Amino acid sequence: MKPTHRVRVLPVTAERWDDFEQLFGARGAPHYCWCTPYRIASAQHWSSEQKRTHMHGLVAQGTPIGVLAYAGERAVGWCSVAPRETYVKLQRSRTMPRVSDAPTWTILCLFVPRAERGQQLSSTLLKGALRYARAQGAQCVEGYPHDSAGISATHRGSSRAFAAAGFHAEGQRWVRSWTRR
Repeated sequence: MKPTHRVRVLPVTAERWDDFEQLFGARGAPHYCWCTPYRIASAQHWSSEQKRTHMHGLVAQGTPIGVLAYAGERAVGWCSVAPRETYVKLQRSRTMPRVSDAPTWTILCLFVPRAERGQQLSSTLLKGALRYARAQGAQCVEGYPHDSAGISATHRGSSRAFAAAGFHAEGQRWVRSWTRR
């Protein structure tokens, strides 16, 4: 992708499932997890195909799972953003506890294929995730970048990308919130 291309960020829907599937099926993509580790309590025991099928079911039911970045008609990036409650493993997390009763969405994964990196796509994805979450009623969006949350998984994004998207640090958690009027 050339930097001059206009990048759009759109939610994964049933109509965009094939784009999500194609992005996750690409070489170097996290096709082994399908972004399910926090969505399924026992994801480590599921096959890649079971995880893909589970995510497809969520999308078919209209459950938010995240957004895709598009360069033209091609998906070039992914950001997992969804209501905190849809991440079942967060319900009892001591490292990522709920800190507010406000409607909160959580970002747990960013993926940009190697060939597309170096073009600020993570920041673009985060900004698109914020717009989507806010439009769906979120009052707070939280994330846990790998370099500030003490997490080795680099698919969490960097604190630099979160800062560029308007998040601020609250300990290991990075937050963007809005006051409802």
